[in-house]
Amino acid sequence: MVRRKFRKLVKDILVQGISPRKLALTLSLGVFVGTVPVLWGSTVVCAALAFKFRLNHPAIQAANYLVYPIQIALVVPFYHLGAKIFPWGPPVSVDIILHEFRKDWLGNLALILFATLKAIAVWLLVAAPLCVVLYFLLVSIFSRMPRLKDSGSR
Repeated sequence: MVRRKFRKLVKDILVQGISPRKLALTLSLGVFVGTVPVLWGSTVVCAALAFKFRLNHPAIQAANYLVYPIQIALVVPFYHLGAKIFPWGPPVSVDIILHEFRKDWLGNLALILFATLKAIAVWLLVAAPLCVVLYFLLVSIFSRMPRLKDSGSR
């Protein structure tokens, strides 16, 4: 009984007064930002996006936090792909970063930042199209939900 009431409360908070398109955008952006291959800052970025585009703040943060395990799982693959797709600059791999980071992280900050920029570039190439697909998929799903149809007119 309490679990059911809690679920209803969470659902009400997440969809309160929001159109299907706005909710789909909120969740898509939360997933998109939540998978960035940088382990800090996604909460702040999601908050800024929610404020800027008047999105549902609890919903975007929920999506962001739900994909956190995916973010952790994809960090190393994004760094590896970044090194392969963008071979210019100093040779950078996850092994080199970890080795250099332990030895002298401050002295090798440029190397670490360069590798991170390559990983972010790969993330943009992969995650942006998937975010668009997710958006249209969620719009399709949410448009069929009667409760969201009613709140979409506000």
